[in-house]
Amino acid sequence: MVLMLFMLFAILTLKSCIVNAQSSLGPLDNLISKKAKAWDDSVKKLKPKKTTIYLGGEMSLAFAQYSLKSRISALEGLHVNYIGTNLGGVVGNSIGKIKANVGLYYSEPSVPYTMEMFQGAIAGTLYILRVNKLKYHSFEPYVTLGLARQQTKFYGNYLPVTENGIVPPANYSAAEQPLLGKAGFTQLNTSVGVEYQLTSCNTTFVHLFAEVGYGVSISSRASNQAFVGTRLSNPTTFLLGINFGIIK
Repeated sequence: MVLMLFMLFAILTLKSCIVNAQSSLGPLDNLISKKAKAWDDSVKKLKPKKTTIYLGGEMSLAFAQYSLKSRISALEGLHVNYIGTNLGGVVGNSIGKIKANVGLYYSEPSVPYTMEMFQGAIAGTLYILRVNKLKYHSFEPYVTLGLARQQTKFYGNYLPVTENGIVPPANYSAAEQPLLGKAGFTQLNTSVGVEYQLTSCNTTFVHLFAEVGYGVSISSRASNQAFVGTRLSNPTTFLLGINFGIIK
């Protein structure tokens, strides 16, 4: 009987200890849970936010001008104005973009000789006022640095036969004036511009821009001896265009 009473007392005491231990662990569990949640939130804050990527195309209307330096008297000091269009692609994020395009330009009627220019260019753009986030429906300035390659065709009747035997080639072009020769120019371009975000939603964007650029000639190459030494001086370009595409 004594043994049975002792065992019953021991069981009741053990049960009471277990209940008290469980009740005392409750606040500790809550504290540990709060600490774990706070640590998890801090880890999430340390993770970089997903970067917005812009993928799309570009179209622009361009007005280019420069002066020519040449051994040909008709071209020496000639001021040339072009009008043309550019088509290309663009990829960027919230602070900048990279674009590549090709364009076809024709000399304006004010130029006495017909010239055609084909240009391929690649450039990088930096939005100088973007720090924390994009500001939609606002004007944002930017700077651009790029490289361009131009191929120019010269038409006219100003290249007579010389004592060296230089004869203009036959008229195998569609232009009224005969094709006299070609020259290629490579130049480094820098420009400033302003962009207006007409539309920027979760999936698409449409941006308008205006830009003025200045080029520095790096090299030139001519198709025949007559145009050797022909180069550009003070090339300037004005652009009005639109970027459009998707946001990823």
